[in-house]
Amino acid sequence: MLKILYPHPALLVEEKGKRTIIISDLHIGFEERFIKSGVRIPSSTYKLVAELMQMVEKEKPNSLVILGDVKYSVNEVTNTEWKEVPPFFEKVVSEIPTTIIPGNHDGGLEPLVPSDLILEQPQGIKIGNIGMFHGHMKPPTSFSRIDKLIMGHLHPTYSRKGSPLSGSQTWLMLKVKKSSMFENRATGYVDLIVLPSFNRELSALGFTSNRGRIISPAIRRVSEYVQEAMIMTLNGDIIGTKDALPYIL
Repeated sequence: MLKILYPHPALLVEEKGKRTIIISDLHIGFEERFIKSGVRIPSSTYKLVAELMQMVEKEKPNSLVILGDVKYSVNEVTNTEWKEVPPFFEKVVSEIPTTIIPGNHDGGLEPLVPSDLILEQPQGIKIGNIGMFHGHMKPPTSFSRIDKLIMGHLHPTYSRKGSPLSGSQTWLMLKVKKSSMFENRATGYVDLIVLPSFNRELSALGFTSNRGRIISPAIRRVSEYVQEAMIMTLNGDIIGTKDALPYIL
């Protein structure tokens, strides 16, 4: 079972009685980019903790999976990340068992997280018939037999000139041919769900999917082979289908 936790940018997966919350793209420490330019903005980390704890209290999950880009810098660890990532996970892991699938921004992450947190390989994991990965690399061939994929990485945001919805974080749900995604002649279709970034500040500050090119190899492979699409706001309003994909990608 999959459930979108409106209005949170998070999914709940229930498999064999176990409940798992799925989130992606925290980018803790992204404020460092502005600090280096002489601009100080408030840290978003406390908001991430508060929203996550609210969901944990309400949904009573058995575990949490984060689909990568926990931190902002790619290969280094900034002063802000040293300061904010460890206490974030000390709080989170004290409340719920946590797994991270590393993303492209998670170089050097291991020293920042508690030893009892599970740090998976970037290829991703499966829960039942659902595959989960960050999205900065192709999904593994082992995922070709499953029917649903969940990824992050894109920070999908609606961007249409003149629209009052422009700048809104969105869910992106695609139905694509497996043969367009995998190289082993897989048949049938797969449902691909792209999570909004859990850090809501990113869309307001321009860290979105609208970058002039498709940054995810998985999405690049399937973009011409989308059979169906649905674009939905965090509140659950459907604002577009396949024809509106250019306003997201």
